[in-house]
Amino acid sequence: MDVIKVDFREIDEQWDKDILNYQFDIYHLSGWVEASKEIDKGESKGIFASYKNKCLFFPVLIRALDDGLWDMTSTYGYGGPVVDETLSKQEITEVMQEVVAFLHRQGCVSWFIRLHPILNQEWSADVGTIIEHGPTLVSDLTKTEEEHWGETQRQHRQGIKKAIKAGVTVNIEKMQKEQVPLFSSIYKETMQMVKANQYYFFDDNYFYALCDYIPTRVLLATAYLEGTAIASSICTICKESKIIQFHLSGTLNDYRKLQPSKMITHEIRAWGREAGYEYLHLGGGVGAKCDTLYDYKKGFSSNELMFKTQRIIVNAEKYEQLALASGNDDTEAAFFPIYRQRR
Repeated sequence: MDVIKVDFREIDEQWDKDILNYQFDIYHLSGWVEASKEIDKGESKGIFASYKNKCLFFPVLIRALDDGLWDMTSTYGYGGPVVDETLSKQEITEVMQEVVAFLHRQGCVSWFIRLHPILNQEWSADVGTIIEHGPTLVSDLTKTEEEHWGETQRQHRQGIKKAIKAGVTVNIEKMQKEQVPLFSSIYKETMQMVKANQYYFFDDNYFYALCDYIPTRVLLATAYLEGTAIASSICTICKESKIIQFHLSGTLNDYRKLQPSKMITHEIRAWGREAGYEYLHLGGGVGAKCDTLYDYKKGFSSNELMFKTQRIIVNAEKYEQLALASGNDDTEAAFFPIYRQRR
């Protein structure tokens, strides 16, 4: 009889070597998880499950609660499961049921999973609840330069031409620590301008951590006008799965009319096409809404994917107790876990 095995794993170099045999992205690597601890406080840990020599990997952050209990979340980004593609839906459900039983015994109350829009498109497990939040957009980098230009919205093409005519250039390179203050100042000016949630005002230590832990997998694309940096974007790259992801971006208020962010996206798309990548994941709107940010990204590609999360209440009794104690006892609310929502 085949037995489902579940255990904790350290997210370390061996973890990274093991997931090389599967489809993964930078969000699943030890370096990303370690850097993410700067913004999503918690203890990094891997959940590993196997059945008939088929494996599942989940990188998570464990957050302490009272009375020795704890909950789990994916890191910022799309750190969903790394999956053996030969596992059937029924097998995945059976494995996940065993994983949840294991977590319950260990003291887990709830588990929040951000599913990867590209790698977890077909993920399905009859455990917890999978929520569809809204579309994200991805550019197919196997297309030609002419095809990319053709699918670029007319307004965006005009913006790119305007930037080029004004003398805007874009430099793309691996991000170095000495570039952090420059990127940070541009990024935070944009966050202030759009009145972003305080969560997104990341401390510079986070940017330094990205340089420390995944130095070969972070690109910095910066737009310049006459030697002045006017816009900048951090992108992550995963050569193994051929994915480029836009991560964080900013533009100086005084230069918005030149639309340098459009120039950056145009150049990143060209860089990825020439480097042999297949996907440029642009992301979606704020909170996965179809807002002006979504419309802007759709100007580069109308190819939509769905951003989904999975919510698993591991210990229903403790979850309800924590919800009541927090004063946030609406278990149907959009926020999960509800007891961590700030009032």
